[in-house]
Order: sequence, then structure tokens, then C-alpha cells
Amino acid sequence: MNRHRFFVGIAAMLLACAAPSSASQAQSGRYGPLALAVLRDGAVHGVFAERRVGNGTPESPQFGCLFLLEGRMEGGTARVSTWVPGEAERITGELRLGAHPSLQLEENHGGCLMTSGDMKDEPYDLLLDETRDNWVGAGLVTAERTVLHPEPLDDPGRRRPYLVRFDPVAVLARQPGWISVEYLEASEGRVTGWLRDADVALSAAPAP
Repeated sequence: MNRHRFFVGIAAMLLACAAPSSASQAQSGRYGPLALAVLRDGAVHGVFAERRVGNGTPESPQFGCLFLLEGRMEGGTARVSTWVPGEAERITGELRLGAHPSLQLEENHGGCLMTSGDMKDEPYDLLLDETRDNWVGAGLVTAERTVLHPEPLDDPGRRRPYLVRFDPVAVLARQPGWISVEYLEASEGRVTGWLRDADVALSAAPAP
């Protein structure tokens, strides 16, 4: 055997083993305003949430770019569908993960040009801020107000923290009638708890 070809072949095999696969590059976590859950079967589920106060208040921002996302990774990219809960229109696009994550949509959702910028004419750059291996889905609160419980049980006799309409959450687990979530806009630390599943619109999460 040609010795040069032998060593070239060995080097190629070592590089192939060392190179990260597209599956390993697709990670769950915070990509700036996009919270993304990447499941083992390649399914991706996310929520994009960015708001600007403008002439409003922190409790009632003037502009918001808010939508859910779902798709499936194939070779580092995913054809995705995005939508706002309560609206019939779905906007498709392409999500890229790996070394240079980005999201590009065929149209901009309402409010996005005033907050996050254009996602139609050029890819919106995403930066992986932190990974989360325990996220299994994502959602937006649809109830005007929903109580965050420490356990999947109603306890009306005690005061509890609550979330309001369009607050973004990552899904940690589900039980019949309940969803364990992490609130994604907490000012300090990680805020988790259980919500009634009827109060949240989900991109997706495993069945109970």
C-alpha cells in the first residue's frame, strides 16, 4: 500500500471523529431573544420574545416582537413555521444553528421591525448565550393572568407569583392539566413553577 495514502487516510478518519456533528451543534438554550428547545429526534421548538418600552412602561411596552417557532433540524438547518397565538397566519423561514446561528423569515411579524429589526431581507444573527439541556418545549402565556405554583396543585389560600399575557416560558415537564415552566424574563435568577396548561400556548412539548 502507498504509505502516503495510508497516513492521509488515517488523518482524515481522525478529523472526522473530532469534528462535531450537526446534531451536537444544535443545542437547546438562549439565543438572545430566542429560547430554543432542540429534541433528540431533531425537532426544534422555540419562543422569540423581545419588547421595547418606547412611550410605554415596563409593564406595558409600546412594541413587541413575540412569536412561537417549530421545525426539524436537517444538516444544521431547519425549515421552520412561526406564529403568534390567536392569529391564523403562519410565517415560514429558515433557522441555522452551529457556528453562526441565524433566523430568516419570509415576512416580518408585527412589531418586530420596531424592536428586533428586519428578519426578512437578511438573516437575523443569533448568539448562543447559554445552553439548557432540560428544556423540552416553549410557549407564551395566553391568559390575562396565571398563577405560578410550586407544585402542580391549586392552592388558592396562599399568595403566589403570577405571569401575564405574552410572557415567554420554556417548558421543563408536563403532567395532565399542568406544565412545569421556566419564566424567561426574570430580572434575577431562574424563576420556575407550574402553570395550568390551558393558560399557555405551546410550540410543543412531550405528551404527559
